[in-house]
Amino acid sequence: LFNGNLTYGEVIIKGESKKEVLLSTYICHPSMANNELSGTSVLTFLTKWILSLKNKRYSYRIIFIPETIGSIAYIKKNLKNLKKNLIAGFIVTCVGDKGNFSYIPSRSGNTLSDFVAKIILKKNKKVFNTYTWLDRGSDERQFCAPNVDLPICSITKSKYGKYKEYHTSLDK
Repeated sequence: LFNGNLTYGEVIIKGESKKEVLLSTYICHPSMANNELSGTSVLTFLTKWILSLKNKRYSYRIIFIPETIGSIAYIKKNLKNLKKNLIAGFIVTCVGDKGNFSYIPSRSGNTLSDFVAKIILKKNKKVFNTYTWLDRGSDERQFCAPNVDLPICSITKSKYGKYKEYHTSLDK
């Protein structure tokens, strides 16, 4: 979609309910494999998988946006609908390295997204690092900002900024 001067991708997959799950990833640093391309790749395949499901209880809103400015623009355009229909959401980034999983909660830390993230990580016996809202630094900042307060958290492998290749030419 072309939104003024900001280009982003959006896929809406209708389910039985108007209630939605949001999945978001970044398109602003395409030369970085773990920081950017891993999220785009995983979310592309996840989108194809969701589309293949016969019965979808919930609807899915999948967005490919530039980090920070993209989420701010997206929220400005869609906040009313997101507040009305969004039940859970996840930021998909930094999912391509060999590090342990990392969980970064929503601002409240007690949303359906937070609950699901922790259950999935524990159920699959994954070793994972738990951060606090104060450790945020990705688009959960915008989606969970005061007066926005959407139920969105992040599950990554090594958390952004916590691996030596982050934002360097070594992220390939």
